[in-house]
Amino acid sequence: MKKFYLALIFVLAIASEGLCGGWIYYTDGPYKGKVVDLETGKPIEGAVVAGVWELALYGSPQGPIPRFCDAKETLTDKNGGFTVPKASCFHLWPFTKLGWPQFVVFKPGYLGYPPIGAAMEERLSRMPDFTGEEFRDKKHYYVIKLGRPKIKEERALTQSNAQPHPFEAYRKLPTLLKLLNEERKNLGLLGEIEP
Repeated sequence: MKKFYLALIFVLAIASEGLCGGWIYYTDGPYKGKVVDLETGKPIEGAVVAGVWELALYGSPQGPIPRFCDAKETLTDKNGGFTVPKASCFHLWPFTKLGWPQFVVFKPGYLGYPPIGAAMEERLSRMPDFTGEEFRDKKHYYVIKLGRPKIKEERALTQSNAQPHPFEAYRKLPTLLKLLNEERKNLGLLGEIEP
């Protein structure tokens, strides 16, 4: 009987893979693409592409409660290419769903992804191909076009916008943290972001 229950738990863990919800084990990814300069179309080497995944825990009177699941990052290669590895986590609450990943693409001296701006018009002025649906399909090959800031304030806002949430993600994103702190230093901002 004990083997039966262990087998049942294993089957449930496998059956819950992906964004469809379930319980015990969740995975998503990998995500692939390329980062290029908006003006020239040339590849951008050394940009960090980072994803953060959260679980939504249902069954609370307050509604779904977000919980950190995983965070993954990678640097673009000399051709601007990237592959963000598969994310995964375990959770024993049965009414849980893995949410869409929140991605950041960042390199000091560039405007990042997602583009800064309160309104869609403002975002599109900085990233004309932006839809808000990027990184929704792990089978799609994404081309992210980063522009250059026109004023120092745009660089500061981009740096602030690239900071991941929740705070637990920092521990798993050392490269992003390093580049954010490098940009803070370049901009003359006080203090470093600590994990």
